[in-house]
Amino acid sequence: MNGEMKPKVLMLDDEAFLLEMYKLAFEKRGYEVATYYKADNALDLLRSGQYEPDVILFDVTMPDSRSGYEFVEAVTKEGLAKRAIKVALTNEGREGAKERLAELGMDAYLQKAQYIPSEIVAAVDELIAKRG
Repeated sequence: MNGEMKPKVLMLDDEAFLLEMYKLAFEKRGYEVATYYKADNALDLLRSGQYEPDVILFDVTMPDSRSGYEFVEAVTKEGLAKRAIKVALTNEGREGAKERLAELGMDAYLQKAQYIPSEIVAAVDELIAKRG
C-alpha cells in the first residue's frame, strides 16, 4: 500500500446489502470506498474528474441500470479512470462473458459466489501489488 494515500475503490452493484458488506471489508483494510447502485451515477462521478479510483469493482447484471458490459465499455471508450484496475465482481457465468468483458476493458474477473468479502479485498490487494 502507498503510505499516506488510501487506495480508492469505486464499487458498482445493484444489491445494497452486498455493497455495504464489501464497503466495510475494504474500509477495514484502509481503502477509501465510493459505492453506486446505478452505472450512470458512477459514470457521472468518473466524468467529473473528482474521484480517481485505483480499482473499479462492477457487477455485470443490474436490472435497473445499464449493464456492467455497457459500464466498462463507457469507462474504456471515454478514457475514464485510466489508471484504475477494472474488476468484474459478478455471478455472470454465461459462456463468453469473461471474453466479452476483457474485450471491453476489464482487467480481472471474480465470481461473487466463490469469495467472502475479505477474500475479495485480498484479491484486490494482490492486483494493486502486481500493478506496482
